[in-house]
Parts: sequence; C-alpha cells; structure tokens
Amino acid sequence: MPKEGSRLTEQPEVAPRTAAARILTLLHDSGPLSRTSATATLGLARSAVGTALAELDALGLVRTTAHTIAGSGRGRPSPLITPAPTGPFVVACALRPESLRVTTGTIGAPIAPPRHRALGARDVAPERLAAVVAEQVEHAVRQQAGTGRACAGVAVAIPGALRQDDGFVHSSLCYDWADVPFGTLLAAHLPGLPLHFDRDSNLTAKAEYRRGAAAGAANALVLTCDGKGIGGAVLNAGALFTGGGHAVEAGHLMVDSRGEPCPCGSRGCLERYADGVALARAAATSTAEKALCAKSPRAQRARRHAAGILGSGLAGLATVLDPDRIVLTEFLADLLAAEPDVLTREFHRASLLARTRGLRPVPGELAEPLLTGAVDHAFTPLLRDPHQIVG
Repeated sequence: MPKEGSRLTEQPEVAPRTAAARILTLLHDSGPLSRTSATATLGLARSAVGTALAELDALGLVRTTAHTIAGSGRGRPSPLITPAPTGPFVVACALRPESLRVTTGTIGAPIAPPRHRALGARDVAPERLAAVVAEQVEHAVRQQAGTGRACAGVAVAIPGALRQDDGFVHSSLCYDWADVPFGTLLAAHLPGLPLHFDRDSNLTAKAEYRRGAAAGAANALVLTCDGKGIGGAVLNAGALFTGGGHAVEAGHLMVDSRGEPCPCGSRGCLERYADGVALARAAATSTAEKALCAKSPRAQRARRHAAGILGSGLAGLATVLDPDRIVLTEFLADLLAAEPDVLTREFHRASLLARTRGLRPVPGELAEPLLTGAVDHAFTPLLRDPHQIVG
C-alpha cells in the first residue's frame, strides 16, 4: 500500500511491539525496501532485523532477495525485503449511500481496482444489504483462488455511527437505520472470516494520515463526502479522536439555526447546503458532477454558495479543534478545486485562527482513500502480531 515518494517512518496507529511486527508494518506502508533502510528506520540491531526476517519468512509473509534498491547506501549491496508472493490478502468493502464498492489488498501493494455494485431502495434493508455484501466478498475471495493466498480478514466501512467491535450500527441516516446489528447479520453469511468495522470517515482520515495529505500533521481534520452527507475525523499525532465513539459528525454542524430541517432532527446542518445532493439541487442539475462543471449562472451561484457555507463550517470546526492541517476529500475536494477563492476567503473571514496562522484547506492526495483505509484496517491484527494471526 505504499505512496510514491513516501518517507520511511513508523506509523503510530498500529503500534506494533515485536521486531517482526514493526518490519511487516514498515513493508506494508512503504513497499519493498532494503534491509539497510529497515534497520536504520526502526533503530534495531542488525541481528534483531535478521532474526525477525527469518520469522516472517517462515510465516510466509516476506522474502529477502539479493537484489537491492538503487541508492540504498554505500558499501556492500543491501538485500531487498519484499512481500511474499503467496502472502495473505484482505477484502475491503465501502458502503456508500447508493453503492457498494469492494476491493482486495495485499501487504505492501496498491489496492486492486474496485468492483462497483449499485444499491437500490430494496438493497439497503439490513438483511438484504448483509446478503449483498457477503455475495461480493465471496466473489472477491473466489478471485484469489489458485494464488496460494489466504484471506486474513474483511473490513467494512459504514456511513453512520456504529460500534466498532461488532458492527452494531446505532444510526445511519442515509440508510434510515437505527440500532441495526449489521455485523451479526453479515457474520451469519461469512462464517470463519474475521470481520472488522469502522466509520467511513475514520478510515478515510487514517489513510490520508498514513500516506496522503495529512501525513506529518500534529492535529489533522479530515472531511469526507461521497456526494450525500458530510463526515469528519480528527487525528492527533496519528491517534484518532473518537469521543464517545461518534465524534466529528461534521455534516450536522449547524450553520443556520432557521435553516432547512435535517433528518437528524436539527435545522440548518452543514450537509443540507454543502454536500453533493445539496449542490445538484441548488444548481438544478441531475448530479453533483454536472453541477461542478456547469456554466449556467444558476450553477455558478450554487457552487459559490456551497463553497462559502463549507468555508464557514470549516471555520467553526477549526476554532474548536485547532488543527494544523485541514484535508478535504472526494466531493469536497472537487468543490475546493471549483471554488478555491470563495471557500478559502469565507474560511478566513470567519476564523481568526485561520487568518493568523495562514491555515488553508487542502485536497486529499489518495485516489481511493476510503478503500485504502479499509484495507489497512483489515490488516491491523496481522501487522500487530504476525505470529498470532498467521501462526
């Protein structure tokens, strides 16, 4: 899962303890690397690295070859550490308001091209959606038949407030769910496969921090929007702030106390004016994509209004959270690209902190941040303890 040009640094999110776990995590984040680079980055003795590599090789997770990466250092060539060709894979599922997207990932490699499955009104009933997800997971597993790889787990990203341990969804407005044991429903279809769940905005934020636009930030605010609804997450030195479990529901920040009613029960929520559905409605276009590029006066006014509202909402979030990096992904990144001056001007107008520190929202850098984060999430147990999971 390496990002081109990424720095060789340990990521605090996984917090591995053993030398083998630390090397495997570094390999996953950075891709193939020389033994010299791994030794220097981790600050381990050469003998400890050698022992750990032998353990990982015996577990079928890595291979060490005589080849080396150019520029790895002076003197003798440094052996190259690569993922084993028959190492485990994971399946990542992204539940979106009107679609399901599924991919697979292996250690240290980019995710596979996602498979799309449109969701109709009847598909989002909990029992039906669990069956649809299971069907797509089983298809992804069958695609790996003959490779020698085993499935190490399945991660499911859900747009809503949920219990991460078992995938119990407290609320998902886009599906009109309340208190749905989705994890239990899915597990009934996929016995024997380890299942992992998280909010979609959390996984997007962690991916952008791990290898994207939020990398290196002391306190990063990441906002997400796949057309309908706006989610958010905050990472402090790589650690996710969760509050009571559902922190940073950015789309339900009130921006107009007398504004439109929202399904959440409040009025004037940010997403009622600044998500893709709101923009398409205001621009009188069939989709948000068309609204972003339409040249009609109505569409231009709609874009400027949505960008201004988003900038104002970001100012309120920045005042409370004090981030040193604000990252906008998916539709919000497109809105920033369409109206950068309007969005940033309103952000600075409404936030003294932003003006004095020169803080500006930036677009995300990953093409598939949600699925990338979901793959990382599914691999987390393996990266923490390769011996327990594989052995």
